[in-house]
Amino acid sequence: MYDRKVSNLVLVCFLGLFVFMAIGVDAAPKPVEITGLKVADKSPYEIGKGGLKVGTKYYIDRDYTVVAMPADMVGIQWIMTGNSQKGSKGAVFVTFTVDRPSIIWIGYDSRGNEAKKGVPPAWLTKDYKMAAGTIKVTDTNMDTFNLWKRTVPAGKVEIPGNAEAPAKGFGSNYLVLVEAGLNTAVSPKTKLSTTWSRIKSVK
Repeated sequence: MYDRKVSNLVLVCFLGLFVFMAIGVDAAPKPVEITGLKVADKSPYEIGKGGLKVGTKYYIDRDYTVVAMPADMVGIQWIMTGNSQKGSKGAVFVTFTVDRPSIIWIGYDSRGNEAKKGVPPAWLTKDYKMAAGTIKVTDTNMDTFNLWKRTVPAGKVEIPGNAEAPAKGFGSNYLVLVEAGLNTAVSPKTKLSTTWSRIKSVK
């Protein structure tokens, strides 16, 4: 009888570990479907192939690559912009559609930040929140992109021009990164309660 109880306890522990590992995998957000990408001046921006990571070329018209980035952003979805549009203006310059609530990240030239005596565009400071991390690149004149983010619902996303007032100090165009919002992950609560009840039934 004692051996049977020990065996059942080991089985319960094993099943519990398996369930929590499975839940962790299932809860990961699916990639955002990005469609309808358009640029006001008809530049051939692209949805990045594969996730953004060290070594990735991030502009359609330059050979600069990523040197370092926050570990939790490696592999993030992205839109390949062009540096020739660094002087772009307009309330709507880049548009695309996301199929679910998403977090939109803007990598903005660090020279256009107050810390380097620059000024970011009003739309960036109004609609986005600056994050702590940066993306380091091979463009030594700029060195890093500062990261700004905002949460958007499913639907159309509109991003103004890089040089919108009162922007100054910048010398490169922005990056656009996209990730699924936290509320789009598969909720494990129902699965957990159901599976745990099954585990507890093992005797």
